[in-house]
Formats: sequence, structure tokens, C-alpha cells
Amino acid sequence: MLDTPVLQFMSHKGGRLAYRETGAGHALFLLHGMNGSSQSWAYLFRALGTSFRVVAWDAPGFGASDAFGDGIEDYVEAAKALLTALEVNDAILVGHSMGGVVAAQLAADRDTSAAGLVLSSTHLGFGRPKGEPLMARYGTRVDRIRSEGVNAAYGLERARRSAPEGTSQAVIRFLAEIAAGARIEGIRDGGRMCQETDNTKISHDVNVPVLILSGGEDTVISPEMHALLVAAFPKAQHVECPKAGHASYAEYPDFFNEQIKEFATRARR
Repeated sequence: MLDTPVLQFMSHKGGRLAYRETGAGHALFLLHGMNGSSQSWAYLFRALGTSFRVVAWDAPGFGASDAFGDGIEDYVEAAKALLTALEVNDAILVGHSMGGVVAAQLAADRDTSAAGLVLSSTHLGFGRPKGEPLMARYGTRVDRIRSEGVNAAYGLERARRSAPEGTSQAVIRFLAEIAAGARIEGIRDGGRMCQETDNTKISHDVNVPVLILSGGEDTVISPEMHALLVAAFPKAQHVECPKAGHASYAEYPDFFNEQIKEFATRARR
């Protein structure tokens, strides 16, 4: 596993939130996806930690963070608490997959100080009624963990689903080791949050520059999901990494990190 900044903790609602931080200057706040944790950003920490203040959380129920509920408001509240505690202002919000659903809500929140929004291989949420059974894309994972637990085989399965055929074994191992740290409460609550959130309702409230990053071979985010995202943010810049799957931050980190760096620089002019 690549080195990442030391894990730190803050108290939140009787539990704790875990995060990693390095660097100084203008802030990047990184929100990982459902196969991830703050360790997912190892390549970005290494590339941009000397140019920016980089903060990455373990989302509630993921990594070393406690769970705090399964509504989008629970995730936004936790993220805002962390940003406030660390005195992070005017951050570029970088949300990947599940993290993008939360990042868009943060960018639309009047109490959050943001300078820009990066939506990486993500979607708008599914807007399903509260209380419905989990969709198959989430429910099958919960059932798998409940019956077999989380182990190396689970991590490898998730890594292979994220990356296209031909991805280097080093990248597969990196993704698999992180995915193997999943917990049932994270997948359950994160799935519920994504299933019931509808970011078409708040996209017009995002008044900062937006960059949409996508992978040309992403099979996790369908063309329809991607098209809806682009339509919801018509002024956004869209950049595709043609050969990337769902995890361009690890598959093509030089490309990904350069896009973040250029966008962050432009957004602050």
C-alpha cells in the first residue's frame, strides 16, 4: 500500500470521524467512493500535497469513521462538522462516485464555503422513495458481506469491477486492498443515501465552477447516469479519460491529478 498521511480523528455526535491531512495553502477536500476510504487518494496526496492543503475523510461507516445515519443530511452534516473543526474554507470539493453525491450537496449548501466542485465518475443519486429495499447495485453487496464477510476475495471482486480489463496488477492490488476494508454499515448506509438522494433538485444552487471527470470505459456509471449528470450541470467543464474505468484517480493518476491541479488554479483566479 502506498504511504498516506497519518490517520487523525475528531469527535462527532458521540462518535468519531477519521481523516487524513497534509500540505498548506488552498484546500482540497476529498470524498471517496463506496469501494474506498481516505487511503484511496494516496496518489493525489503524493502529487498535490506539496501545492495544496489536502484533506480526505473516511466517510461515515467507512475506514475508521463511525456511522451516523443513512440520509444525505447525515453525510452533509458530518462533512460540514469536519470542515468547520479543521477551519477549511473556500475548498475545492472533489467527490468520487458516492462521494460526488455528497460533494454536490455540500457545494449547494449556503453554509459551506467552496471555491469549486469536481465530480469524478459519479451520478445524481436515484431519487427513490424512502424505505424501499436497497437496489441490486447496493443490496447484493450487503448480502454478500452478510453471508461471507469482507475479505481479500471481496476486495479483489470490487477492484476488478471498477477497472477495465488490462489494468495493471499493481493498480488492482491497490484498489483491492482498500475495498477489502469495507464494512457492512458503510455499504448499507451509503447505498441508502445514494438511492434516496436526488441532486437534480439542488444542482441549480451550485454557484461555483464545476469539473466533471469521467472514464471512457467506466461500467459502474452508465451512459444514462452520466448524461443526466452533465445535463444537471450544463455550465460544467467535462473531461474524459478515454481508457479509464471507474477509478481514474488510481488507474491514470497523473492525468487525474493534473486535471484537479489545473481546475483548482483556474477556479481561484
